Amino acid sequence: MNIKDVVKVIQASESAQIATFGKDETEGFPEIRALLNLANPKKFPKLKEKAIAVEGETLTVYFTTNTSSRKISQIRANSNVCVYFCIPEKFKGISAIGTIEEITDQAVKEDFWQSGWRIYYHKGPTDPDYTLLKFTSKFMHCWGGFGIHDFGEPVNSGKKEG
Repeated sequence: MNIKDVVKVIQASESAQIATFGKDETEGFPEIRALLNLANPKKFPKLKEKAIAVEGETLTVYFTTNTSSRKISQIRANSNVCVYFCIPEKFKGISAIGTIEEITDQAVKEDFWQSGWRIYYHKGPTDPDYTLLKFTSKFMHCWGGFGIHDFGEPVNSGKKEG
């Protein structure tokens, strides 16, 4: 499996699942939920040139969500996340570990805006509940018909055993 295969799996995935770390009543435990996969060109053809980028073995992928969602408060407290993409019927999956950040540049948010999103963000691209997120991978564990392959440096490579 090479990085182009990884991108193909991501682009074919119907959705993305994100794991964030809980706070308050679930502090320290991961929570997983689905996100729209903006990198899927069939679902978001206008975003196919900007929703995913590759630099070496590092991926950058964009997502949108509600600012009022619990995941945003979790991301603000801890930007370390895991994003999972899969094609279940082909037994292919990408588990990408990295960091995620909120995009506050209004021009970038408007550049990503899709008219169909008014169902979620009634005031359009300036809706305060519209958040654009940028994920950057640090390590990816990938599997499928091409076998298992890792990209990037394991995130605990400097961790001391004790």
